[in-house]
Amino acid sequence: MVIARKWLAPAITIGVLSCAAKVADEARLPDGRFLGIDGRRIFVKQSGAGPDLFLLHGLGDSHLGWQRVFPALVAVGHRVTAWDALGAGESDKPSRDDYSIEGHATRLVAAMDALGIERATLVGNSLGGSVALMVAESRPERVSALVLIDPAAYREGAMDGRWFWTTPLLADVVLGILPTRSIAEYGLGRNVHSKDALTDDVVDAYARNAAKPGAIRAFLAQERQLVPSDAESWEARHRTIRAPTLILWGREDGLLPLAQGERLARDIPGARLVVLDNVGHAAQLEAPDRVLDLLMPFLAEAATNR
Repeated sequence: MVIARKWLAPAITIGVLSCAAKVADEARLPDGRFLGIDGRRIFVKQSGAGPDLFLLHGLGDSHLGWQRVFPALVAVGHRVTAWDALGAGESDKPSRDDYSIEGHATRLVAAMDALGIERATLVGNSLGGSVALMVAESRPERVSALVLIDPAAYREGAMDGRWFWTTPLLADVVLGILPTRSIAEYGLGRNVHSKDALTDDVVDAYARNAAKPGAIRAFLAQERQLVPSDAESWEARHRTIRAPTLILWGREDGLLPLAQGERLARDIPGARLVVLDNVGHAAQLEAPDRVLDLLMPFLAEAATNR
């Protein structure tokens, strides 16, 4: 995760700890429960009634990243689900498993089945956006709309330069000696434009997540499987998406350049791109009100066009 070398930052912090909410906000979320998916425990929180929204966090994050928008989405009449993907948060963290985007996408559909969700709007940040894209392409009948917040959609940037992860034991040793609070501080800092959005409570909460048994090993396993096995054809399939799509991009994103958002908006027919000034990689952390102001009318319009 967090090393003070510029060439490691994009790969390490793509979605890592990308959205932190104040610890006090967690009390506003419902109690969670575990789903059994392929012999693994997947943790979810769900609340509300109405059209389904499924919130997908980035690599290294968890359901905690959505706390600043979750209650508002429930309040306006949605059934909102946020999960901890395999290897994250409260979910199981095996050191060896299928942590590919394809694997997460398959588990997402299985989780929707277990929860009785036939179709949902997928809201994904960073790697969560990658998973949302893959489900929209492979199982379009399960996706009513897409909201993509600085998604990792192309190999350039964070998916390039994999030698740090593939060199035997290098990442294991480096991440093994770093204090988890240092990991959290650096990871969070890389994901925001203004550190005013961060507090000691935020850093502490994410440091605790990073310190959970198996968290670092699971993170390393995911990093080593980050690039899709058919990356070129996966990128080409973005052009097959027909679900209504809203793309939000922080102009000051230091992990993924705005040019990728512009490219994705061209690739997905009818997609709308909104650029958020003075915002980094995690808009729902830095500007949750602005995200909600854009998300609400989009969801209402998508619902009327179903």
